[in-house]
Amino acid sequence: MTKAPEKPARKRQASIDGLPVFARRFVEARERAGMTLEQVAVAAEIEDAASVRMSQYQRGVHTPRFSIAQNLARALDVPVEYFYSPDDQTAELLLQWHALSRAQKDRLLKAVEESR
Repeated sequence: MTKAPEKPARKRQASIDGLPVFARRFVEARERAGMTLEQVAVAAEIEDAASVRMSQYQRGVHTPRFSIAQNLARALDVPVEYFYSPDDQTAELLLQWHALSRAQKDRLLKAVEESR
């Protein structure tokens, strides 16, 4: 059986652009992690009605409580702040920051402070 061709990135982006910020970032983080909704639910330890709830978060029907957003962020290896950033550049910066070691963060902060 052949796999259906994936939609071009531009079309996929257009389909999530109209979503609320949390839903858009959730979709982006989930796809970036290469996880299904069910895998995210299991990794985030969300058990009751997981598939329905995950789908609602992804479609923007509901936004999770902050404590659940923290679990989702851990499961998807993104900072929780990423889910709430309406600005794409800030969201990307949050992802880059999250990937740095503590020492790298300290050096970067020092460099920023010295440049002001």
